[in-house]
Amino acid sequence: MENSDARAFRLVRCPRCHSILTEPVVAAVYRCGGCGTILRAKIRTGSTAESAGASSRKGRDQSANPEVSDISEAREQRWSSDAERSATSPGGSVHLTKGSNDSTSELQNEKKKTSKGQAALLDAATMHHSGEVAAQPLFNDHEEPAPKSAQAAQSARDVSRKEDDTAAAAAARGKVPEIQSENSGPLWDQQMLKTADDLPLRALEPSATHKLPAAMEAKHRLPARNHCRPILKGAPFIICSGCFKLVQVPAGFAVSTKTVHKLQCGSCWTVLSYAYRVPARKKPDQKSIDQLRIHSSKLWADAALLLLEVLGAPRRVTRKGLDTYSCSSTLTEEDSIGTYKYSYKQVEKSQSSFYEDIRAWFAMENRYGEGLDHHTCMQQVGPKLLGRNDMRQMIMDKLLLDRNGGHNCTVICINAGSGHGKTSLLHALYNDQVLTDTFDKSIWIQLSDKLDMSMLFKKIVEVAMNDHCGIANLGCLQEMVKEEITDKKFLLFLDDADIEDRKFWSTVLEVFNAGAKGSAVIMATKSYTVSTFRDVATDFFLLNPLSEESNLMLLQQCAVMGTDIQSNPDLLMVAQRIISRFGGNPLYLKAIGGLLCHADSSLEMDNFEGNGMPLQLCHDVLPIHLKKCLAFCSLFPEGYIFDKHHMVPQWISHGCVRPAEGCELEDAGVGYFNELLCRSFFQYSPVHNDRFVMHEIIYKVVESVSLDKYFKSEDPTSSIPENILHLSLVSSQFRTIELMSKTEELKDLQTFLVVQPEWQPYKISSPTLNLIGLADFFLKFTSLETLDLSHTDTEELPGSIVGLRNLQYLSVSNTSIRALPSELCCLSNLQTLQAKDCRFLTGLPGDTKKLIRLRHLDVTKDLGYVQLPQGVAQLTELRTLPVFHASSHPSHCSVSELGNLRNLRGCLQLSGLENVKTVSKTQEVNLKDKHHLKDLTLQWHDGGINIDDEDEDEDAQNMAEQVLESLQPHTNLQELAIRSYEGSMFPAWMQGSSSLPNLVSLTLDSCCNCTHFPAIAQLQSLKFLGVRKMYDVKRLTNNTCGVTKFPSLELLNLWEMYGLEELFEASEGDCPRLRKLCISRCPDLKRLPCAPSLTELVLHCGHQLPDIPELESLVSLKIEGFHSVKSFGLPTSAALKKLEIRSCKELSSVEGLTALTSVQRLKVAGCPKLVLPRTGSLTS
Repeated sequence: MENSDARAFRLVRCPRCHSILTEPVVAAVYRCGGCGTILRAKIRTGSTAESAGASSRKGRDQSANPEVSDISEAREQRWSSDAERSATSPGGSVHLTKGSNDSTSELQNEKKKTSKGQAALLDAATMHHSGEVAAQPLFNDHEEPAPKSAQAAQSARDVSRKEDDTAAAAAARGKVPEIQSENSGPLWDQQMLKTADDLPLRALEPSATHKLPAAMEAKHRLPARNHCRPILKGAPFIICSGCFKLVQVPAGFAVSTKTVHKLQCGSCWTVLSYAYRVPARKKPDQKSIDQLRIHSSKLWADAALLLLEVLGAPRRVTRKGLDTYSCSSTLTEEDSIGTYKYSYKQVEKSQSSFYEDIRAWFAMENRYGEGLDHHTCMQQVGPKLLGRNDMRQMIMDKLLLDRNGGHNCTVICINAGSGHGKTSLLHALYNDQVLTDTFDKSIWIQLSDKLDMSMLFKKIVEVAMNDHCGIANLGCLQEMVKEEITDKKFLLFLDDADIEDRKFWSTVLEVFNAGAKGSAVIMATKSYTVSTFRDVATDFFLLNPLSEESNLMLLQQCAVMGTDIQSNPDLLMVAQRIISRFGGNPLYLKAIGGLLCHADSSLEMDNFEGNGMPLQLCHDVLPIHLKKCLAFCSLFPEGYIFDKHHMVPQWISHGCVRPAEGCELEDAGVGYFNELLCRSFFQYSPVHNDRFVMHEIIYKVVESVSLDKYFKSEDPTSSIPENILHLSLVSSQFRTIELMSKTEELKDLQTFLVVQPEWQPYKISSPTLNLIGLADFFLKFTSLETLDLSHTDTEELPGSIVGLRNLQYLSVSNTSIRALPSELCCLSNLQTLQAKDCRFLTGLPGDTKKLIRLRHLDVTKDLGYVQLPQGVAQLTELRTLPVFHASSHPSHCSVSELGNLRNLRGCLQLSGLENVKTVSKTQEVNLKDKHHLKDLTLQWHDGGINIDDEDEDEDAQNMAEQVLESLQPHTNLQELAIRSYEGSMFPAWMQGSSSLPNLVSLTLDSCCNCTHFPAIAQLQSLKFLGVRKMYDVKRLTNNTCGVTKFPSLELLNLWEMYGLEELFEASEGDCPRLRKLCISRCPDLKRLPCAPSLTELVLHCGHQLPDIPELESLVSLKIEGFHSVKSFGLPTSAALKKLEIRSCKELSSVEGLTALTSVQRLKVAGCPKLVLPRTGSLTS
C-alpha cells in the first residue's frame, strides 16, 4: 500500500558542477549546495481563480480526451509536493535564496550577457491566421512577460500548456524519452539559442491581438502543472538560408509534436521553418540522433526523427521505416526567402534507412562485379585482433615487468560490455608466443554465473593434469591446485568472471598466491562491480570503442575481405553509415558483415520493420534451414563447445540439412556450419582446436526464438511445457531422473538429449545421470528421431526401442552398456550409431547389416576394440567408420568387406593387420579408390612385436611387406600413420613424392625391423614428421645433391632412435621452414643440421650432446637428461631468450653462457656441480 504522505520531487542537474539537485517547490530562486551557482526554478503558481478555471478545464478535457486526462492527472500526482518540505540532493544540499535581491540582480546580469531574445513555441495554426512576426523580451527573474492584452495572455498560456502536456503525453507513450541534460540546469537556462558563431536564434511569439477559435481553445486547454518540462541533451543544427550560419534549434522544440514552427536567425533575422516528426515505429536498440547524443542502450532515442525544411516547402520527406542517425544541413527545396538551393539527394544518403543501405550495398556489389569476393570469410580463416594491439602491449608489459609488491600473483581485470572484444583480447594474449615462453603453464578457464569455488578449482586441476577429476571436496581441491602451481610461474585466464562476490575472489586469489613470483591472473568481466574490487585486481583496463578505422577494417574483413572499401567511394559512404549504426559493438558489426557476406538483394523489407536489434535482425533474415540448425543448438547450455562434425549428423537427423544435387548431406551440413560461422553465430573456441562457441548475446537471441518447441532442462525440479517437441537434460552432478514423471505432461517428443554442461576432452568421464524408466519412455514417445544417452549410467537398452521406427540418430557413448539389443537392428531409418568409449562393449549385434541406411558408425575405444559382425559390406551408405579391426575369426567381419564401402571419408584406423594371412583380402580393400579419406592409420600388433620363432618372424615380415604394399591410399590422403610395422622395408608407394603429393603429416611408430628410412625428403606438402623406435636407421635421407630436403617441414620429432648418427648431410637451403626440433634418446647422434628458421630446440637424454651449429633464429633451448656430460658449449644466437638446463648431474661448466646477453629466462635444475657465473644479464 502506498504511503499517502509521500511527495514526488523533480531532479535537475547543476550546469556548472553537474551535481544532481532536488528542485525546491517553495522558492523560485535557489542556490546549488555543491558549487554555489544561483539557479531558478520554473514554477507556475496561479491565483485561486486560475486554479478554479484550471479545474473546470480539466473536467472538460477529461471527457473529451480520457488518455490525456489520465496522463495529466498522473503527472499532477507525480509532481505534487509539500510547501514545508526541505530539498536534499546527491550533489549537495540546496540553499534557498527566496526573495534575495542579490540573487535576482545576478540572474538579470547573466541574462543580459547571453542574448536579447528568448525562444518560445509558436503554433502553426496561429502563424497561419495572424501572419505577424514579433520578438518578445526576456523573462525577468520572477515572472513571465505580460502580454499586451488579456486575450493574448490567455492564448499564450494555453499554447504553452498544450506544448508541455503534449510532450508529456508523447513521452508517456514511449515516443520521446523524458531526460535531463547532462550539462544543463533547468529549462529556463537552456532556451538561449546560439549559433556556431555565438549568434542567437530567436523563436517568434504569436500576435498579441490574435485569439484562437473557441473550439480550438477548448480542445487544447490542459490543466496547469507545477514543474519544468524535461529537456533533451542537445538540439540539432540547421543552416540559415540567408547568412548560411550554422544555427542551433531550441532544445524545447524537440519535445513538441507540432508540425511546423517558425524561428528567426539571430544573425540576419531571416525567418526559417522547422518541422519535427515522430516515426510510426520505434527501434529501441539502434543509435540515436548524433546531435542528441543519447545512448540507445538506455533510451528510446530512435523514436525521434528530425526533418528539416525551408519556409514554403510544399513537400515532406516521407519514407516507410525511415531511420535517422544524423541531421543533414542541406535540403533540395528552394527557399522562398533566400536563393540558396539544397540537395534532397544528400539528405537521402545521410537519412537512409538500414534497409536502404543494405540495398545500396548489393547494388554496388553488382556494379563492381568480381571485385567483391564476399564469400571469403574472415571467421573461416581464424580470428584476428583489430584495434586492441596497444592495450595488448600494455598488458604484456605489465606481465613481463614482474612487479607486484609483496604478492606472487598479479591480477589484471579487463572490463567491457558483451560483444566488445574481451574474449578476443584474452585469446590473443593466450596464444602469444612471448607469454608462452615466459610462463611455465598457461590455463584457460571459462566461468559462468552457476560456477562455485569447488567447480573452479576442479576445472583448474583438470586442465593442469589433462585428465578428469572426480574429487568434489573443496579443501582437497584447493590443495591439489596449490600442488600444481607451487614453484611454477603460471598464467591463468578467467573469461566471463562476473561473479560479484568479494569473498569468493579473495579466497581464490589467496590460493593462487602459492605460485611462483611473477605469476599472473587475467580476468575479463562485464560486471563493473567486479572491476571495482581494488583488493582483488592490481591493474584495471577498460575497453574503449574501436576507432572508425578499425571498424572499417573489421567490416571489410567480414563482408568484403578481398576488396578495399576505401577505394570505392560509394561503398565507403555506405560502410560509414553502417558503422555509425553498429560500430559501438564489434559483435554487431561482425554480424552485419556476415549478413552482407551471405545475404542477397532478395531480402524483404518486412524483416527490417520494427526490428531494432541487429543480432535479432541477422537471425530473422536467415534461411529457414539455418534457423532450424540454430534452434537445435539451443538445446545445449550456454558456453557449450561445439564440434561441427558432431553437430552435422544431429542436424541431418533433425531434418535441417537439405539434400542438394551432387553434394553429400555431410558436406552440405559442414557448409551450413561454415556459413553460420561467417555470420558470427559461431566463433572459434579460444583454447580448443577446431572447436567453436556461441557468444552469450547470440545464444540468448537463439534461445528466445526457440522456446515454443525447444526446451533445455537444467533444473531437475523444473516442469516441462506440454508443447515441447525437443528436450535436453543438462546436469553437471550425478542425479537420478524418473523419465516418466519428468515428461508426464508431454504429448510427443522428437528429440531427447543428455548433455554435459561442457565439452570434455577426456576419453572417459563420470556419468551425470541415471535414467529410470527407459522402457516405458520408448513406448510413449515412438516419434523420437534423435536420441542421445551419452554420459549416463545406462547398462542396457530395453527391447522397446524397436518401436522407435523414426529414429535416425542414436548415441550411447561413455556409458556402461555391455551389449546392444538385437531389436536395434530393426530400426531401418537409423543413420548414425555412436558407441564411443564404452569400456564394457565388445561387439555389435549379428544383424547390424540390416541397418542399410546407416551413414555413421563409431565404436572407438582406447583399450581394446569392438568387433564388427559379418555383413558390414552391405552397409554401402556408410560415410564414416573411424575404427575397423581385422579379425581371423570366421564370425567376424573380414577386412575384404571394406572394399564395398566406397564412400568412406574422414579418418580410418585399420588395426589387427597381423591377422591378415592372405594378401588378396587386403587388395580387395581398394584404399586407392577411396578418394574422400583424409587420415589413415595402419596398425599391426597393439602391444608391439612378440615373435619367438625365427621362421615365423621371417614369414610375418614378408606378409607385412605385401600387406602394406597392397594398402596404397589415394593421392588425396593428408595424414598417414604406420604403427608396429613388422616389415624390414617400406613399400614402393612411399618412395618419392608422386604417390603422396598432398601428405601433410607422417608418423612412423615402432617400425623396429626397418633399416632404411623411406625416401620422403622431397614431399612438397609434408609439415610434420614424427619417428619413434626405428633402432637401426642411421640417417633420415640418402645423399640427394641439388634437391632441397623437406621444403615444407615445420616440426620434427625423433624418439628412441638408438642407431641414428645424423639427420642428413646438410646443404644450403635444406629445411627452410623448420621451426621446432625435438630429439629424445638418440645417444649416437653427433651433429645437427643448420636450419636458419629454427626457433625451438629440445634435446633429451643421451650420452653426449650433439654439435649444435649457429642458429640465428633460435629463441628457446632446452637440454635435459645428459647425465654423463661434464661440459658443453652453447650455440651463438642473438635471438635466444629462454634457456633451460635440467638433470645433468655431472655438468660443471657451460661455455658461452656469459655471452648470451639476450637471454631473459634461465632455468637450471638438477645440476648440482654447475656453478653459474655472476652476471646481471641473466635472470633465473
